[in-house]
Amino acid sequence: MYPSPLDAVLLAWQQNHDMARMKRTGKMETFSVSVSSATKARLRKAAARAYGGNVSALIEAIALEADRHDALDWLLHRAPPLDDEAFEAFMKEMAGPRRKRMRSAA
Repeated sequence: MYPSPLDAVLLAWQQNHDMARMKRTGKMETFSVSVSSATKARLRKAAARAYGGNVSALIEAIALEADRHDALDWLLHRAPPLDDEAFEAFMKEMAGPRRKRMRSAA
């Protein structure tokens, strides 16, 4: 588990989203989940679209998304508030460097 929910957010931003190609590390466990046939079809369709049909990779992504939700909940409800100056600095950093416009030939 992560040391803090904020670390989970930072880790999630850094992780590769192509989990279909990610090698599994550590011991894997198998478990059973009961879902409706419609939900099963939706899960299989999502796995086919994003993970080469690998439903296990989709479940891993769902677990990662749950971690992100926990981290966001922590940021929104329990993190100390930012003053305006810190917030503006954060927004500027998130926007990235400003790009120069290309001049078009007249």
